[in-house]
Amino acid sequence: MRPIDEIVASQNCVGCGACAFAAPQSLEMAISASGDWRPQATRAPEASGEQSSRLAATVCPMASGPLETEIAAGLYPDLPEDVRIGRWKRNLAGWVDEGNFRAAGGSGGLVTWMLSELLRRGDVDAVIHVKPSDPAENGLLFEYGVSRDASAVIGGAKSRYYPIQLSEVLREVARTDLRYAVVGVPCFIKSIRLLQRSGLLDPARTPFCIGLVCGHLKSRYFAEYLAWQKDVTPQALRAFDFRRKLMDRSASDYGFAMTFARDGAEIEQTWPMASVDGRDWGEGLFKNPACEFCDDVMAECADLAVGDAWLPAYVADPKGTNVATVRHPHLDMILREGEARRALTMFELTPDDIAQSQAAGLRHRREGLAHRLARREATGGWVPAKRVAPALAGDRTRRRIYDLRLEIAQTSSALFAAAREVGDLSRFERAIAPVLKRYRATRAPLLQRVLRRIAGKVRRLRARP
Repeated sequence: MRPIDEIVASQNCVGCGACAFAAPQSLEMAISASGDWRPQATRAPEASGEQSSRLAATVCPMASGPLETEIAAGLYPDLPEDVRIGRWKRNLAGWVDEGNFRAAGGSGGLVTWMLSELLRRGDVDAVIHVKPSDPAENGLLFEYGVSRDASAVIGGAKSRYYPIQLSEVLREVARTDLRYAVVGVPCFIKSIRLLQRSGLLDPARTPFCIGLVCGHLKSRYFAEYLAWQKDVTPQALRAFDFRRKLMDRSASDYGFAMTFARDGAEIEQTWPMASVDGRDWGEGLFKNPACEFCDDVMAECADLAVGDAWLPAYVADPKGTNVATVRHPHLDMILREGEARRALTMFELTPDDIAQSQAAGLRHRREGLAHRLARREATGGWVPAKRVAPALAGDRTRRRIYDLRLEIAQTSSALFAAAREVGDLSRFERAIAPVLKRYRATRAPLLQRVLRRIAGKVRRLRARP
């Protein structure tokens, strides 16, 4: 098992906080200079530090412990398995028709609706999810919190592209006798499962895990960079909405909104994401480097995994549509009952449909991950255990894309932090421009190859008798 300090030093820490919960006398979570949560030694570490470190490492989702496939096999042994999306009972696309769930959500509103249903039915007493925070109190825009009613759950709706960690909220779980539903990105859900397997978290107290389909985690500087481009300094930022729906555009062409202080007043404004740099998710500005070594897109350890329906049949609808992979029979029953009473509109999908909806992410976490593992192995660096074997990408352009994405992830947050320190956004833009220019130059040749392939297929079809 890899020690926690080596996980951090090798840039493989996702900042989930499970280690600090497991070993509170030795570790505590702190925001690093890169704008991500990282564990650090406490001021007065306990005497049995080595034993504590080993315990912490057993719950780290990036350490060399059980893989997602093994964990899911124990949770859902009777379900079929797909190598791209994990085990599945049903695959769906759809949205919530009742209440304000869809309008308040970043997509179809399904996660918030399910959490509210679990509370309404008495299946859980509370929900652990990410909620807005008060930057005046802790300097942060979001943090994990607990909600005990539907209105509070709705207040935590939408995607939060911001660093968060679980240690504090899990201590609240340990202090109470309540049952909680836990919401998180794939690596965070894996850490919950590892805590359960280690006996540090009672599965009966955390009976349901809902996973969010994940592209990657962002540092705190992502929100600040978007704001600063609109002449709102990091210090003036008060609140942020990363997924503001623009009803005259497609679902993928969404906006962002923020509240900021100016001239003694708090102002809220909305802009299209298309109006700022940093909008290209493939570019990966402010990506946590650990995300470059993760292979779970579909939250394979979660009872229900929910994401955006990036499919031709749904993407044009600005109100938003979810895709969902259902694994837990009780959650499947709740969804079926919701459909029956017309609270939900749902369409059956195949595993191929789900994989297509997340095609770019899966390619980056399969072929791209194999490539990055091979690069790291060649330099003698630690290679975490993954479900793909190290292998350089076969296509030269793909190799260059993967290499540049990793470089952007490893450098962008530090460059922004330096610019933030002196209050000069242009310093960051000048420093990051060379690598972005090289990355963007790879896109045109790739497009040309795709067009050539399409043209070739058309020629072959026309040549058929």
